[in-house]
Amino acid sequence: MGKLAKKQRFWLALAVVLCVAFVVFTLIVALVDVDRVGLSHVNQFFWQHCGKNVVWERITDWLGYLVILAMISVVVWQIVQWVLRKSLRRIDSNLLLLDLMFGCLVVIYLFFEIVVINYRPELEHGVAKASYPSSHTMLFMTVLPLLVWQVWHYVKNKPLCVVLTGVLSILLVIGVVGRLLSGVHWFTDIVAGIMVGGCLDSWYLALAKRK
Repeated sequence: MGKLAKKQRFWLALAVVLCVAFVVFTLIVALVDVDRVGLSHVNQFFWQHCGKNVVWERITDWLGYLVILAMISVVVWQIVQWVLRKSLRRIDSNLLLLDLMFGCLVVIYLFFEIVVINYRPELEHGVAKASYPSSHTMLFMTVLPLLVWQVWHYVKNKPLCVVLTGVLSILLVIGVVGRLLSGVHWFTDIVAGIMVGGCLDSWYLALAKRK
């Protein structure tokens, strides 16, 4: 029990650190070296070297749809538990905690759609869209690691767990790196998305019930 509590304290501390780091980083991006975007020299350097890549943009867009489908599947899973167990209270608390993390993700996304820190490097259909933090990066960094946790918590077959973990990890790398290479966002937008995802993952691991 002590070892378990120690792990949870570690994840709680990491969640707080990442949360504070994200707030500080956001203030820096909003206030330091602001030209067209925050930290403009860093962002311009990366964007000039990566440029716009439509292939990576499409790959990460479709991967985003796949991850959203996985989120919907989690909700369906809870509905099935509700029907079979005949009570909302009997739905696994870890799945309900996933709902909370997904809800926080949506709230953060909506907040930065209203409070715009950076706009995307290029207009989309003639419209300037909010870019900070990268919503796709937040999505990948939040959902895919949490799916890995669900795999190891619920799947009994260890070789299958290893395979699924490998697949999800590869998708995570493709999603985050691909979003940077697509040129749809500035470098700082990607970094911020990683921070948000890592923070939400850490909160989940701090609060989730282990076997």
